Amino acid sequence: MKPVDLSREARKAAAARLQTWLKDELDHEIGGLQAESLLDELAAELGPLFYNRGVADARAVVAARAEDLDEALYSLERQTSLR
Repeated sequence: MKPVDLSREARKAAAARLQTWLKDELDHEIGGLQAESLLDELAAELGPLFYNRGVADARAVVAARAEDLDEALYSLERQTSLR
């Protein structure tokens, strides 16, 4: 899995959100660079967990669609006395 490549604006917004959360929930203030470093660490450590969950969810959707397609194709078969 390649690292998440956020736009500069998205990265700054996410770091600011982390700063706000830390201040509001833990009464702990950090600077912008610290917030970006924390964002990098969270992405590296937790990103694969979320990625794998997304892959599993996609796999389930594809399996369900494949089953629907199989049923649709089966319904197209015609009766025959020959095998």
